[in-house]
Amino acid sequence: MGMIEIGPQDELKKLYHKPANRKIKLCSIIAISITLALLIAILIWMNQLSNLYLSILKGFVGLFAIIFVVLYGVLEYRVNREFIDERGR
Repeated sequence: MGMIEIGPQDELKKLYHKPANRKIKLCSIIAISITLALLIAILIWMNQLSNLYLSILKGFVGLFAIIFVVLYGVLEYRVNREFIDERGR
């Protein structure tokens, strides 16, 4: 059996916990939380809301989902770029 390499995981955790990256992570968590809250609201009040309001809510759900994907992609890019830069030195 081989040994498990622990070093890169510790380095990646340090990069994820930098202040700027923590802010991006927090913003992405907030965006996905709003998305889930709106989806639950749509499920609960589907019969009471008009088609216009349902369409508006679905639009906001899509918007916040896109915001989440963009923020998470930015976070992954920043962390991996810094990790690769440090490993190349």
